[in-house]
Amino acid sequence: MKNLFVLLFLIVTTAMSAELKIGQTVKLRSVNYPKHLVSRLSNGRVAISDNSVGTEWIVRAGLAGTGISLESTSGGFLRHRGYQAWVDPEINQDLYRKDASFTVEEGAAGRGITLRSVNYPRHTLRHAGYNLWIHQSNGSDLFNKDSSFALWWKLFPVDIVELISSWETHEMYSMTF
Repeated sequence: MKNLFVLLFLIVTTAMSAELKIGQTVKLRSVNYPKHLVSRLSNGRVAISDNSVGTEWIVRAGLAGTGISLESTSGGFLRHRGYQAWVDPEINQDLYRKDASFTVEEGAAGRGITLRSVNYPRHTLRHAGYNLWIHQSNGSDLFNKDSSFALWWKLFPVDIVELISSWETHEMYSMTF
């Protein structure tokens, strides 16, 4: 049992410190609402949610030629429109490509990552009222946490995020492999 916890610690530590790689499928977990993942809602808005639907994103080279873009596994790219975050089908327009491109920075809260808009470089992706927006930082601790996301991905057939979440809500008496 001790070896299992050591293995899981190494997996989680690796997941939390890794970089985004093009082609990788990831989940972005809110730093200050750790049970909430960046999710595509049914209306196309992007929010943090504790529902596991629409939470996987494929890291793509930035559509604007710089940074990265996040493609929903159900189609379309995360982009800002009217300062709000949406998932919209890809269209061949310069503005769309810029709106869907972000540079990756060290998390403003000191952990995770922060995504900065390519075409509004003073604005970062953050959640407010659970919805995602691009906003300019006001320098507060809350803003830094709202704009920081822990990076998770499937390393094995088991989703480590789901495994850890299930351990938080259920006592584990035994585990067999």
